[in-house]
Amino acid sequence: MIESPKNERVRRYRRLRKRNFRYREGLFLAEGLQCVAEALKSSRALECIICSEKGRDALAAYADIILNRGVPCFTAAEEIVAGLSDTVTPQGIVAVCPLLHSGIEDIADGGAPTVVVANRVRDPGNLGNLIRIADAAGAGGLIVCAGSADLYNPKTVRSTAGSIFHVPLAVGGETSSVFETLKQAGYALYAADAHAGTGMWEAEWPDRLALVMGNEAWGMPGEETAMADGLVRIPILGEAESLNVSAAAAVLLYEVARRRNANTGEKEGG
Repeated sequence: MIESPKNERVRRYRRLRKRNFRYREGLFLAEGLQCVAEALKSSRALECIICSEKGRDALAAYADIILNRGVPCFTAAEEIVAGLSDTVTPQGIVAVCPLLHSGIEDIADGGAPTVVVANRVRDPGNLGNLIRIADAAGAGGLIVCAGSADLYNPKTVRSTAGSIFHVPLAVGGETSSVFETLKQAGYALYAADAHAGTGMWEAEWPDRLALVMGNEAWGMPGEETAMADGLVRIPILGEAESLNVSAAAAVLLYEVARRRNANTGEKEGG
């Protein structure tokens, strides 16, 4: 039981709300039942869980997992747990987790048919949604380029709904070096563009695809666009100007999966 907000453990974990401290400590906070449940199901060892009495009741269904994995679990006053939270109405459950990302080369050399590149995606919620969509659509990894939101920003983590524990992730690196690493590993870089490029229904999707999603407002600079192997756009059938970056990624990733599944069926049938 943690009773004081001045408890050294609590003070240390509260600092994890700041980016620099997260990377210095190698830890981040995952809050809410969904995220914590997915963290418990993952292979990563958690440092601990801190919960209020209300949160402890919600975690009861995972008591066996917590016990079998030997995860330290502390009960604290509701206001102490709220001090670790980033939400207006916290659920009273926070897990302290090790950073999850690896080097870009690990993803590039992993051989996944599709990886996603977040290039200057600056809204944490959008980045979190990209991770969730990459997970749902079966992408083999997501790379966060320099200039994007922090992978471990509380809003990013929360927006993944636990998918941050499922998808191989890499952080850092200027866009040009990320592109070069992926090309050397045999990936074709296709950049999503709101208005230019080949329509997704006509595109010839490569066997090894790196789908690049650019900045929410202005896409990608010309010099980076020139480095891509192709531009792909989503047909706009109504009057909307464009799609949100995470919605666009979902449409494109599922189109890639649909086409590949159809092609596999043709090969098996032929």
